[in-house]
Amino acid sequence: MVNKKIVFAANSDLGYDQRMQRICRSLHQAGFGVFILGRLFDNSKSFTPEGYGADRLKLRFPKGKLAYIELNIRIFLYFLNKEFDAICSIDLDTLPACWLLSVLKGKKLAHDAHEYMEEVPEVFGRPFTKWMWNRVAHAFLPSVGLAYTVSRGLQEEFFARYGKSFHLVRNMAEAQRSLSAPDTGHEESGFWVYLGAVNTGRGLEEFLEVLPATNRRLVVLGEGDKLLEIKNMVANQGIDHLVEFRGRVNPEAAHAIIQRAWAGINLLRDEGLSYRHSLANKFFDYVHAGIPQICISFPEYRAMMKEFEVGILTALKKESILAATHWISMPENQEKYRTEAAKARQVWNWESESVRLIDLWRRFLEIEGRG
Repeated sequence: MVNKKIVFAANSDLGYDQRMQRICRSLHQAGFGVFILGRLFDNSKSFTPEGYGADRLKLRFPKGKLAYIELNIRIFLYFLNKEFDAICSIDLDTLPACWLLSVLKGKKLAHDAHEYMEEVPEVFGRPFTKWMWNRVAHAFLPSVGLAYTVSRGLQEEFFARYGKSFHLVRNMAEAQRSLSAPDTGHEESGFWVYLGAVNTGRGLEEFLEVLPATNRRLVVLGEGDKLLEIKNMVANQGIDHLVEFRGRVNPEAAHAIIQRAWAGINLLRDEGLSYRHSLANKFFDYVHAGIPQICISFPEYRAMMKEFEVGILTALKKESILAATHWISMPENQEKYRTEAAKARQVWNWESESVRLIDLWRRFLEIEGRG
């Protein structure tokens, strides 16, 4: 048994944060004591962790700068009298509290960067907010003993920007869970599917412009800050009959729906380096569901497609997206991309990626062997 306890602090809804579910489950199965503290939102659903401990905070200030201040105060107070060997902040918005706890309690500090907080689209055009995240990073990252992130591009950017080396732990789906997903024979098939947050710059607006010409429906699995705006756009264009908004769906149900889709949509605007160097959960979710995908031609996706051509790369232009929908609908291309996805999920899976994660934590906490 490892008998080392790790606590995580996240500003996310744990019921839908697949990355943190996978990380916590894998570390728990490897013998670590694991506990994660996340957020409870008005639309949160029940969440049952698989073996590890978890709790969620309901903030008085749900958004804005006051939310970040409250979140860090609440994280600090929550863990102040609790025992642990290491504390891990999830993105910069929880790092100040985790740093202070590590100093006061003399514990090890780790950091998991899902995003490049200075370069997310919501911050990209706001100089003061961007400066603030830069200050947070430079103030607290030097004290971090273990740092990892989701893509090679972000590794390079973080080293160049902060002088900090990050390990790579990508957001790959679990092969075993993909194979054991429930059958949904009643589910309609042959639709486009979008999985993920409906936020700024996710390419939905651009895809909706060409949707009527594709002769297929779009199913949206997710919620976000732009959801109402997107719904209004659908209504104004008179394409309500072509778009179905299903809201947030748990991972198992989402996988079953995606398996029936014609292709997945993974588009982004070039608004900040966080998007440009992203390697999104949905990329691997589509692969593990065995469907092709229309994918933005950003560096990480170009590199992945050189290994396995699981879809078509496109620019975020109307004519390019429309051409991609036609190309991916050709029977020979559907067959090719689905075959490539079946091969890719044997390599691109969490079972392989988690070995690196567990080894990083074992070395960080100076644990011998593999338990």
